[in-house]
Amino acid sequence: MKEDAYVRTSTGRQTLGIEAQKEALAAYNPTHWFIEQISGRKENREQLNSALSILEEGDTLIVYKLDRLGRSTKQLVNLISQLEERKIHLNIIIEGIDTSTATGKLIFTILSAVAEMEAALISERTKQVLAISENKGGRPRLNSDVIIKVLEMHRKQVYTVNEIACEFKISRSSVYRIIENNNKG
Repeated sequence: MKEDAYVRTSTGRQTLGIEAQKEALAAYNPTHWFIEQISGRKENREQLNSALSILEEGDTLIVYKLDRLGRSTKQLVNLISQLEERKIHLNIIIEGIDTSTATGKLIFTILSAVAEMEAALISERTKQVLAISENKGGRPRLNSDVIIKVLEMHRKQVYTVNEIACEFKISRSSVYRIIENNNKG
C-alpha cells in the first residue's frame, strides 16, 4: 500500500503555495509526488490524471486541502466515486478527511458542496463589482478622435505601427484593428 501526494496551485506565480503544501505532505512520506500549476476548474489535469493512473486498490491519495482537488461538487464527487470504485483512499490533511471511514466520506461530500458554494459566491461578488464599476473588464473603448487620428497617421505612411501605438498609448493590435475596420467600411 502506497501513499501518493498531489499538489496544485492555480498559477505559476504561487510557488510559495506549492512549497507549503509539499512541506505539509512530506510528513506522510509519499511514494510519488504529482505537482502542477493549473486551475482547479479544469477537468483535464495531467498530473492528477497521472496520479490516478498509478494508484491501485488499497493505496491512498494525499492532498493538502480539499480545494486542491477541484472547485465544483460534481467534479469532487465524481473523483471520490472513481476512487471508491477502485478502493483507493483519499486523505485530505487540512480538513482531516480520511475516506477510508464512513464519516470521512460524509464530511468529504459536505465540504465539497461548501467549496462549490464558496467559488460561486466569489464569482457572484466579482460580477456585482464589475456591474457597478466603470471598468467592465476587457479592453477600453477607443474614442472616435483617437480612431480618426490613428487613420490619418497611417494614411500619411510616415509613421510605423509602433510609433502610432506609442503616440496614443494603445497596442499595436489596436492600431491594426482600427485600420482593418476602416478598410471594411
